[in-house]
Amino acid sequence: MDELFRFIELLAELRDRVGEFMSSEPLDLSDLYINVKCRELETRLITGDEVKDLKPMRLFGLDSQSSIIRFENADVYVVTGALVGEENLLVPGGVKARWLGLRLRFKVDESSVSDLENEASEYVLLKSSVLGRVFDGSYNEEAVRDEVRTEVEVKLTEAYRGMGVRDSLLLIDGPIFPTPRVLTMVGNPYADLYEDFIRRRVNAVNGVMAVGVVKRISQSTYYSRCKGFSIDDDTLIKNETVRQFGDRRFFTAMIGPLEITINEHTKYAWYVASRVGKEVNVVRVEAINEKLAEEGAMRLTAYMGMDGVPIPVSIADRLSRRLNVSLTRLLASLSPLRLTYEGLEELSRVMREGE
Repeated sequence: MDELFRFIELLAELRDRVGEFMSSEPLDLSDLYINVKCRELETRLITGDEVKDLKPMRLFGLDSQSSIIRFENADVYVVTGALVGEENLLVPGGVKARWLGLRLRFKVDESSVSDLENEASEYVLLKSSVLGRVFDGSYNEEAVRDEVRTEVEVKLTEAYRGMGVRDSLLLIDGPIFPTPRVLTMVGNPYADLYEDFIRRRVNAVNGVMAVGVVKRISQSTYYSRCKGFSIDDDTLIKNETVRQFGDRRFFTAMIGPLEITINEHTKYAWYVASRVGKEVNVVRVEAINEKLAEEGAMRLTAYMGMDGVPIPVSIADRLSRRLNVSLTRLLASLSPLRLTYEGLEELSRVMREGE
């Protein structure tokens, strides 16, 4: 909380700063699907006895939430995170990380933000640590958000590693690393940026039991391409599993495996489909180790909530979301800068999602 109040004081220095307006650079972050290997795909019904035979493990959940507060001459990115398990850690809170991003909406140079950076570099990102560019009006908005989010999630993952908890599995909300199309665009500076994001995430999980849990797969087509269909993975897997196990009111199934490669980085994935009553929910489970992806998916089948999301991930999601709403509301109400119309809309959206 102290960091937030210090940041609010720093924002007062921006009240009279103006400059030439700059539009945001475009960036293609849609998923890339060309390097997907589908070997002998299988759909496997999972029983309770199979899960009981696995070695008992402690489960941890990790999630982050982000919001953008748009002021007249600056955008503030608020990224909060939670690690839940035997010990609960928060960002901001128990883990030190740069959880705020500041993007000035006009043309600036590095010298104009050097004072701000010196005062707040421990908890605020004002320029890319990879590209060395100041976050000005031309810098892509989503790239700023992803850099702050990567900072928070990597720091929490490193904190989990530092706990040294044996026989434990970390469930990270989202992909184990992203595969945006920009990575294949030679000469695009954002390709270097997202390549660094992947390296940081892979280094953070390397050597520990960690899987990514992707909840929103309605825009994903990894599996459908393997099957030769032009449909999203969520719809296809729901249809296939209901057709195969539709006589059961309750079931949990695993579908896979898939091998996904981008540049020199490879991850492995399984889908977990769970049915409770009429509703079927599907998530994708990813890991940088093939056996871990399968084992992680198997273990998750015993911890799926009514909404089809693993319970540790749901708890981390709830904590990080509530923290984000509280800090966003406080920052917007105390800031010396005036909100734009878009900023008011974003603030309203954050408030609704936090209810």
